[in-house]
Amino acid sequence: MKVDAVAVGPLDLASGLALLTSSQQQGFPWLSANLLDQQGLPLFQPLYIKKIGKIKAGIIGLTGAVSPLPPGVTLADWRVVFPALIEKIRPQCDILILLSSLSPAENQEIARQFPSLHLILAAGRQSGNMIPQQVNNTLITQTAAQGKYQGILSIDWHKSGRWEQVKGEELTELRNRLGALDWQLLRMRKREDLQQPEYLDKIKLVEKDRETVTRQIETIEKGLTTGLSGEQETACSLNHNFLALQRSLPEAPEITAIVTGIKQQIHDLHANRIGKKVQFPLVGHEGCKSCHPAQGSFWQETRHARAYQTLVDQKQAFNLTCLPCHVTSSPVLALSTDQLLSLPPTLQAVGCENCHTGPGGSHAGQPEQFQMTKQVAEKVCLSCHTQERDHTFDYQKKLALIACPTGQAATKGRRP
Repeated sequence: MKVDAVAVGPLDLASGLALLTSSQQQGFPWLSANLLDQQGLPLFQPLYIKKIGKIKAGIIGLTGAVSPLPPGVTLADWRVVFPALIEKIRPQCDILILLSSLSPAENQEIARQFPSLHLILAAGRQSGNMIPQQVNNTLITQTAAQGKYQGILSIDWHKSGRWEQVKGEELTELRNRLGALDWQLLRMRKREDLQQPEYLDKIKLVEKDRETVTRQIETIEKGLTTGLSGEQETACSLNHNFLALQRSLPEAPEITAIVTGIKQQIHDLHANRIGKKVQFPLVGHEGCKSCHPAQGSFWQETRHARAYQTLVDQKQAFNLTCLPCHVTSSPVLALSTDQLLSLPPTLQAVGCENCHTGPGGSHAGQPEQFQMTKQVAEKVCLSCHTQERDHTFDYQKKLALIACPTGQAATKGRRP
């Protein structure tokens, strides 16, 4: 593959430590500064320095949380091992790069604490393609999981070691966010029947969010029109691109057979866990429909109602990677593994409580005291409709298609 460095991630360890160590002995460039043996020594090379023309790049690898760890292996806290490493190679290198499978919050903490770090190439499984985000003087970026994209960074490097902030795309995102907030406020202000203190407080929070986004847009626009000073013209810059694996590529029969076999093993393994007596804090669509018949009838015609069946058709109904986005769950009350594998029929769909953040049991008993969230936040949709899963997803357009009727009659035929 002719790669310079690969940080050991949690899923790499799933293949077994022996495979990694043997491939390392054959020259594969695994990096991990915080995977330690019984003596407290790194199992893999913690860092690598590569000379690119006249520029020296220092690369450090950090492994994210692993459970369970292989026998005899410990995972050191990055706060213990990382500071000494970066201080060690900082004088030797022009650009410092971290390969990290830590959480997004940890990556941002590192960026704030170590301004001499220039680039974090992350490996979060849930985040998908992430355009470079600047925290302090560190850019954080990553490509989607499972090799669906190749990420390319073209860097124009200068001795200043300072990034020219990547503002154009950030400005576009903020403007899109402002439009979504304006639409949300418009809907909320029309609901005169809900102008109660608690609901008004929610409106105030959205208005505050809008003010923050507006200030951010004004700050960026001012910076873009002001231009760069002579000193800033030596700042480092980059271009980035995500190249998608072509969907038209033909399947390799031998690989397809392996993948199909693995999926069947997953299905059989989890199917054997069914039957445990578990309780469900969610009421499901039937419970909601008893009080909201028009909305229930409308929902029945959407694709959300058939989301679980798509897994059944593909024999993936027990795949824990897929299940959370195809059944009734809740962003504020995630279901356990046993619950996901023992779902009653009324929860085998993307139901009301997915969007109107449940559980609905308390609301059904005391609707005035326990009110469901009526406006579906964009982040709720994006938790499943990520870029790699649904690259054409448009929040405002899709929300309009699944918005439940407010009258007594449901409009048929609209699909999310």
